[in-house]
Amino acid sequence: MPPTCVSPWVNPNGDWRRIRPRGYRPAVAVASEEEREIWSGRPSWRGRMAILVPGVLLTILALVICLWADLSATVTVIAVGIVALVTIVWAFLETIRWKYTITNRRVFVRHGLVSIHEQTARLERVQDITLHQTLFDRMFGVGRLQIDTAGSSGGPLEFKALLEPTQVREVLENAVRAEQHVSDV
Repeated sequence: MPPTCVSPWVNPNGDWRRIRPRGYRPAVAVASEEEREIWSGRPSWRGRMAILVPGVLLTILALVICLWADLSATVTVIAVGIVALVTIVWAFLETIRWKYTITNRRVFVRHGLVSIHEQTARLERVQDITLHQTLFDRMFGVGRLQIDTAGSSGGPLEFKALLEPTQVREVLENAVRAEQHVSDV
């Protein structure tokens, strides 16, 4: 009788044929069947004001320079449009390249578009969760969570530009408490 296995990489009937294509990797690797996603999110566009405000100022500056230099309307529209487009695309890419995930076992910070960098920490290793909000962040309702873990060599995990960061911190703290309770039993 073949050994039974509940791995997603093996057929449920126990034979050892691959059921997913070679090289398949889920967006966030889940270690076991019991692991489930509790929260997932990306940075808020409000947290990208550090890109958008200077971009708007550069767009206005480009408009003023074009008008001062007495350039044609077509050149002015093209120059201002390019600066505005670069600002918007930069803010958009900076937002979509980050993804944050909390499962009942681990916390992930994943960033990148072409090459991916992923930091992972087990919840039982989380020692401190710090919320950072500048005055500017508070005005826009965003903040940054810094998650310190025991024995991490890669530095703390950071959830940047979070919308309603206090709620995310509570979700993470509850998950950490639940994981510590499970590991104590």
